[in-house]
Amino acid sequence: MKLRAIVLALVLAACGQTGEKQDAVPTAPAGPDPFNLNIEIGRYGVMLNQVTGHTGERPGSAEPEVTAPRELARRLRETVWEYNIERSKICAKGLFTEITCSPAYEPVWISEPPNVEPTLEEIQTRADAVGDEVMRLWNAVCEDARTRAATDEERDLACAIE
Repeated sequence: MKLRAIVLALVLAACGQTGEKQDAVPTAPAGPDPFNLNIEIGRYGVMLNQVTGHTGERPGSAEPEVTAPRELARRLRETVWEYNIERSKICAKGLFTEITCSPAYEPVWISEPPNVEPTLEEIQTRADAVGDEVMRLWNAVCEDARTRAATDEERDLACAIE
């Protein structure tokens, strides 16, 4: 009987189940680490910057005709994406929240394939709608910049386009 108790005690000890309270072993956080996610997301931005750098002047690439409807439609889609990115960045800073912290601007044509060639009239209609969106943000930001300007010259130069 003693031998059986000793063998059982040895087996339990070998398994780490001695019955004594062991120190709590630290466990990994219960989800993704936000610090590591920040690094991962930052890497994606660096990767995209490298893609831009390596394809900007790549031999064999053709410059699109800037007045072609397909090119105008593509540039307009890019403008909407840039607008949404800028609004997102401004919202994250807590600025102009009534304009920037609403859902992204997503006109129905934003996801159309790159080979779609809308008419010039359709592109004009789209451009007018995008212009309304951009102007609303631009006016708010520029008015704020003008109120913070120290001189008349700075006020005049705030958001000067031409």
